[in-house]
Amino acid sequence: DRASEEAKRNVVVKFLGKDAPLPVGPFVLAHTMHAPVYLVFALFTLPNRYDIYCESFAEEIDLPRKDRQAAIAAYAQRYAERLEHYAKLAPYNWFNFYDFFR
Repeated sequence: DRASEEAKRNVVVKFLGKDAPLPVGPFVLAHTMHAPVYLVFALFTLPNRYDIYCESFAEEIDLPRKDRQAAIAAYAQRYAERLEHYAKLAPYNWFNFYDFFR
């Protein structure tokens, strides 16, 4: 999802060598639901085929009150690293008209 205009609803991670804002909402929602989190990527390959990747991200997102922001930042950075891995596998699959890096 897109980062919010409100800085408090974002966390800044390193992505492709730059600072990038990610929304905190998905991590808070997964924590609230006590739900496992899986990452799914579908990479288009020629001719007209998709390679599907599914991996476990966390059995449960734990956000302790004392260190909530640090925990969110750690999960978000881990997510950014996985996203970067797949973006590098198929760089022409990724486009976004949203000014992500501003």
